[in-house]
Amino acid sequence: MLANTVAAVKFDLPLTPEQKACSTKIDQGLKIFWNLVERMQHAADQQQPIHQVEEILFRDLLGIGRCLLQAFVGLAGTGDVGPTLTVAGESRSEPDQELPRLDQRYQRPYLSIFDEITIERTCYGHDRVEAAPLDAQLHLPQRQYSYLLQKWLGSFVVDDAHAEAIRKLGTILGVKITVKASEDLNREQASDVEVFQDRLPVPDVAEEGPLLVVTADCKGVPLVRSALPPDKATDTPLPAPANPRRGKGEKANKKKMAAVGAVYTIKPFVRTADDVIEEVMRKKARERRPSPQNKRVRAELLVGKAALFLWLADEVIRRNPQGSKPVIFLSDGERALHDRQSEYLPENTICVLDLFHVMERLWKVAWCFFEETTQKRAAHQWVEERLKRLLEGKVDSVIRGMRYQATQRGLKGPKRKTVQAAAEYFEGNRDRMKYDEYLAAGYPIGSGVVEGACRHLVKDRMERTGMRWLPSGAQAMLDLRATYLNGDWDDFWSFHVLQEDERLHGKIREAG
Repeated sequence: MLANTVAAVKFDLPLTPEQKACSTKIDQGLKIFWNLVERMQHAADQQQPIHQVEEILFRDLLGIGRCLLQAFVGLAGTGDVGPTLTVAGESRSEPDQELPRLDQRYQRPYLSIFDEITIERTCYGHDRVEAAPLDAQLHLPQRQYSYLLQKWLGSFVVDDAHAEAIRKLGTILGVKITVKASEDLNREQASDVEVFQDRLPVPDVAEEGPLLVVTADCKGVPLVRSALPPDKATDTPLPAPANPRRGKGEKANKKKMAAVGAVYTIKPFVRTADDVIEEVMRKKARERRPSPQNKRVRAELLVGKAALFLWLADEVIRRNPQGSKPVIFLSDGERALHDRQSEYLPENTICVLDLFHVMERLWKVAWCFFEETTQKRAAHQWVEERLKRLLEGKVDSVIRGMRYQATQRGLKGPKRKTVQAAAEYFEGNRDRMKYDEYLAAGYPIGSGVVEGACRHLVKDRMERTGMRWLPSGAQAMLDLRATYLNGDWDDFWSFHVLQEDERLHGKIREAG
């Protein structure tokens, strides 16, 4: 049996009230510790499963942590700085204020990762609490939830629904947080994201690639009905049926498009048309493919494409100040994206039509020419041949061939419209389909980075079953999730704590 040695915090006599409070809580923590040692010995004697012992240890260690945190608060005192407290004026031109000490002390709850504790403070003000020096001394947050608890909860919330994130954190720590509080915290934290992003340092030149790639796409976010614009009714509205059914083409929910963008640098990757065919048609990626460097993603829902391209343009200037790197803009054929690109990005930007969107069009045409159940091999060969021609720069040849085949086969109705739409799509984007030149220069031709961003940043979190968002809440989640996916979570939290601390306690420190 391990010896139950006595350890205590030693203070020079006489003890101050703060030291007494600290000593009492430490003694409580020591008592829990030695009880835990005995329970561990008993568990060993009874040959208990290790996972059960592990949970016992963890729960009691949380209890010890709570005692030590209370001891720390006790040692900090109540924040009594005398009969009055000097607080800086609202502006530099206004004089400092002298606040009298209030007669009674006020308590505030503090929910830490170890559970809730109570903090007693001396407060100052005119008949009400206007300032508490201890709050500034301890850097307490605006709400009762500790910054560490908020950070851990936030790391769950960016991946899971608020209720599920709270349940998971509660399973681990035993703390309870309401969904409403989690949503409010989410919005408050997100208000610092834009300022944080604007202050991020430029990546080290030695860690950057020779090519600067900008890519953009759009992804829908389902909104609550109250946030949707009213329908434009042309007839007198009908009475609401008892069991409503959706009409033809009517969807279960409506979405607002979020503009998603990414910026990264990469090394050139020279390939041939056959190399690309092997990769996209036979799934044989080459091992020497370079990886994107210093990739950053962002999504804009409230303002949309204009706000996104302002950020993209700023990133281009920051990461290519001399204009020495080729700037490549990768996207699908959406006209609005290319209009914004021409407005915000440099004139010499190289615009590339995403190859995977091209392939989607080719496959749609192929199924107009071949039976999907019996002619899969022929369709695959047809797509591969046309794709190779496109990669060799023979866009006009592919367009003429599709139209000729549609006429020869006598296509009518929807199939003919599909072929015609594909031909027009290629014609409208001919200047962005110089794939032979792009491959020879080593430029990327697939927007997999932004497609992945649309999936990971938006779809995986915002489009889960039954989810509907208010625009402000959706933007807050997109901002925090982008910060998390960019690998800036720890740095952002340090920044957020400093920003909130300055907002809450800056006047006290400024006067001091």
